[in-house]
Amino acid sequence: MANDMFMDIAASGIGGRSELLHFPEPSFTEFAELPLQAAEGPGMETGKKLSTSEELKEALRDMRQRFTPFLEDLAPQVPEYRKVFPLEEFRFNCTKTVRLPHYGGPVGYARHTYECEFTLESPGTRRVYLCFEGVDYIAEVLVNGSFAGSHEGFFSPFEFDVTELVREGTNALHITVKNDCIYGGHNGTNGVRLEGDKLYAATGIGWDDSELGWHHCPPGMGIYGKVFLEYRNPLHIRDLFVRPIPTENRAEAWVEVACDEYAIRPLQFRLSLYGQNFSATLFENRNFIPSTTYLAGMGDSLTQADVKNIMGKSMAMPAQKGANLYKFSFPLESPRFWEPETPWLYQLQARILLDGAVTDARAIQFGMREFSQHSDGENEGMFWLNGKKIRLRGANTMGFEQLDAMREDWNQLIDDILLAKLCNMNFLRITQRPVQDAVYRYCDRLGLMIQTDLPLFGCMRRNKVAEGIRQAEEMERLIRSHPSCITVSYINEPFPNAKNEPHRHLERPELEQFFAACDYIVRLNNPDRVIKHVDGDYDPPTEGMPDNHCYPTWYNGHGIDIGRLHKGHWLQVKPGWYYGCGEFGTEGLECSTVMKESYPKEWLKEPFHPRNIGFAQTGDMHGFFFDAQDTMENWIEKSQQYQAFATRLMMEAFRRDRRMVSNAIHLFIDAWPSGWMKTIMDCRRNPKQAYFAYRNALEPIMVSLRTDRYSWYCGEIASVEAFLCNDTNLESDGYTLRFELYQGGRLIRSGSCSAELKNCDVTAPCRITFPAPQVADRDTVTLKAIVLNEQGQAVTCNTLNMEIFAPRTVAPNKNLVLITDLAPGVYEIAGEMVTVKECGMLPLHFVSRKTGHTTVAEFRERDFSYWYDREADMITPLLHETFTASGFTPILVSNNKNEKGDWGTALAAGTKYYMGKQYVICLVKLRQENPVAQRLLANLYSFAKEEALHNISEHEAEGASCLL
Repeated sequence: MANDMFMDIAASGIGGRSELLHFPEPSFTEFAELPLQAAEGPGMETGKKLSTSEELKEALRDMRQRFTPFLEDLAPQVPEYRKVFPLEEFRFNCTKTVRLPHYGGPVGYARHTYECEFTLESPGTRRVYLCFEGVDYIAEVLVNGSFAGSHEGFFSPFEFDVTELVREGTNALHITVKNDCIYGGHNGTNGVRLEGDKLYAATGIGWDDSELGWHHCPPGMGIYGKVFLEYRNPLHIRDLFVRPIPTENRAEAWVEVACDEYAIRPLQFRLSLYGQNFSATLFENRNFIPSTTYLAGMGDSLTQADVKNIMGKSMAMPAQKGANLYKFSFPLESPRFWEPETPWLYQLQARILLDGAVTDARAIQFGMREFSQHSDGENEGMFWLNGKKIRLRGANTMGFEQLDAMREDWNQLIDDILLAKLCNMNFLRITQRPVQDAVYRYCDRLGLMIQTDLPLFGCMRRNKVAEGIRQAEEMERLIRSHPSCITVSYINEPFPNAKNEPHRHLERPELEQFFAACDYIVRLNNPDRVIKHVDGDYDPPTEGMPDNHCYPTWYNGHGIDIGRLHKGHWLQVKPGWYYGCGEFGTEGLECSTVMKESYPKEWLKEPFHPRNIGFAQTGDMHGFFFDAQDTMENWIEKSQQYQAFATRLMMEAFRRDRRMVSNAIHLFIDAWPSGWMKTIMDCRRNPKQAYFAYRNALEPIMVSLRTDRYSWYCGEIASVEAFLCNDTNLESDGYTLRFELYQGGRLIRSGSCSAELKNCDVTAPCRITFPAPQVADRDTVTLKAIVLNEQGQAVTCNTLNMEIFAPRTVAPNKNLVLITDLAPGVYEIAGEMVTVKECGMLPLHFVSRKTGHTTVAEFRERDFSYWYDREADMITPLLHETFTASGFTPILVSNNKNEKGDWGTALAAGTKYYMGKQYVICLVKLRQENPVAQRLLANLYSFAKEEALHNISEHEAEGASCLL
């Protein structure tokens, strides 16, 4: 895949104003030593963790039962004062009939038309509204040939008063839907990147088309929500919002009333408050008459009588033409709080009365909860839910939830939310777009927190600033009533220098002003909103919490080298703040069932290679991380194994970092087959191995074992650090960590230490040490850590595998010419032109030994990965350059770009017999503290001698002189 936008973004790196940033140091640098003592016996029994699809299905059944009570509707029904006429069938582009919702291509500038006829009865004194749940992107609406209105944007519901345009009997509706190229642009049919004025980012609904519609960011078009006509009384409720204020034991009802007449309408409200998913009547039919207190402005000429009779007196607030906002406060003593595990919901019902008669009634569900972000006394930016610290652990979404809502498949939406909770997630980042209101409603009911993003990616068009602010308000009005919606962001991955197009996009200081304007309009509509300006900042810093996207285990080294992350370091961030990682992830291929039943045949042609799968990255990227495979099943298995490994590696690093308060894996559930295979669950809800790895790493109380050395020589003193990671609000100094070391399934050493469990924090109780056992050649040992509570009961456990090697003698051989550390360039070596290039995506931690060469025959597939560097005292890359030379036989291989810019195989080590010598170019850093490096060096010397002898016999047969 020569041109991949996301690979290009990763390769560009992160810029920013470094003078305002700093590199955080690891949270822990000192540990108490705990030498393990010799032991034998069966070891401590611990519960089995979920690891299979069948086990997950059983757990999901239990989870459904557990949360069923929170899905109940126990409040009384609200009388309906409106009449609805759905419009479902339309003539599409004058050629065929389609049913709504309807969504598809093309991307870029295009227009579609939707037409239908409808029959209406006389509305009498009522008004007629034409309502849309969502149109992507610009809708222009004609009713009976007259212009009704237009709307820009794809996520917000909108409506038009068409009373003056409709007639009794048959009516005609014509909708023109326009699409455009997006801010920042996308590739056109000729490969040129085209930019337009569509405010759009990524992770959309997509459509059933393997060439484009399945994939991550197709900015399509269509009417993807319902369209209907609605009769309303001229005085009606336009919007209803309840602002919870639990710190004051009260809530505030915001009732927005529309008056469709040029008249002054004295009105009153009748409010009732019930439990929605629990039986309770808090108050019923409580009358509120809107009023205010008269105040005079500076310079008002009031007589003394005016002051006496008017100043400070109550005065009515009648409704007038257009929008009217009324706020009423009501007490809520000892409320049931909305929490992820107990998502209790209330329902407020509001009626408008005019001259004693009800003209409209609406209801809204809400939760009593306070979500905030502020200092915890040490750093800024800790999150708090209902007065308790909370860290956000979750995933980015890929459109699956939007498809559930489009299809009205509510059972699937419920299951999808519960699958997130089963994975120990407490939030989803609804990535780079707001979604349908129904998605938020179900998240309210099931206790899953949500971050919603304004759909900006990379840049903000100069000429569309006002439109961006308007859509920020639409976003907040869409989500503000939902207790699940705890935070918003404004832009994904803004790039330095206005994406290098400052003539078209806002530069960073201007972008900050845009954020400030959005802050104002958002908080005007919801004063309590927690805001994260940027998700994945490529041009930091910004006001508020820093957030970076980090893909070192896929876009190799992106953001931070994985060795540094594993050690406890992080990217440059603003000092004095907690921080987040809004995206990290790794691709894992879909299961064979999905491939065989859904993929186009040309993707599966033999011999199978993932490079044939549309938009897949594994075909190009695997060489950075794992061996090439020979069958489809092996490709699937190895890619999913690696995805699980990388997921655990990164997530446990985040759990050990005391300042990391928010992270979301990219991505959760795929919307389509092969849509974006960084998902940890495919479109048929088959979990990949990474789902279980992520679930384990997200356990609320988790023990993490960390070492920079995964292999040791027998007799060395091995060491492993232990961390107790607590995402709960429990505190205790009575916990214990027990450690057990196994070899060949047999317990050989054990030990324990006390461990303090801190509220939503991390502790580092100890560094475990033990002598690496004697082995004849090599063997695996497993260190098991068990968390015990005050009662001595096992809470959770974790394991770490390490390899123990017998040392091997390295005997130098004069027949070997070993060439290392070649800088990029062209060399003549052993009669060959050798081209050395830097690794195409930063230095690598893996090379493949799958070459069939004798010197690497003994090694296992992951032996050449994540090597320890004694000088740096951490894992550092083992390959900085690759080379190509046609006459050299591969020993170790990697991936790099060729002269065409395509990814292909390149050599990390290779050999050629030339002029009586065995020439070996080895660009792998053969750090001898790593047993595999020692063995490879020994094998190269042995091979050189054997090859020399072999070639001597050939030369002697030809009368050649002896070379030894």
